[in-house]
Amino acid sequence: MPVLEPHALSLIIRWAHLAAMAVALGGAVLVSALVFTRRSPAGAAVALAAAAGYERLFWGAAGVLVMTGIGNLGAFGRGLPFPATGWGETFVVKLWGVVALLAISLPRSLIVLRVVSSPATVDALGILRRAYGATVALLAIIVAVAELLAH
Repeated sequence: MPVLEPHALSLIIRWAHLAAMAVALGGAVLVSALVFTRRSPAGAAVALAAAAGYERLFWGAAGVLVMTGIGNLGAFGRGLPFPATGWGETFVVKLWGVVALLAISLPRSLIVLRVVSSPATVDALGILRRAYGATVALLAIIVAVAELLAH
């Protein structure tokens, strides 16, 4: 069985990390657009169905992000600057952003499960607007901080 060279494995891990973030952010933007624009009961049902599907994708992407983030730390850990440096402080901000994202995502997922199990109403979308708006904002901040770290 062929063995991947460390550089190729590291590249695969980084691409998986980026792809998982694209799923998380892109899905959140799509669901946000749906919950913010739907005004009828039929539209609410579409938005809620999309939210339920996104929640499954989100948690899969979150798992990939955590695993590949740890993989990236393992690959680059010895060469990374200490937390007391500017880069290190920015990295700590990113980690706290991830913790905050996971902390707000569990209640969001539970809300979606509760709302989806009841009849779809336009009123039910109000809380989802806030939840997905916060999710998009936090994901965008994490991506912006990651961009700072990459450069």
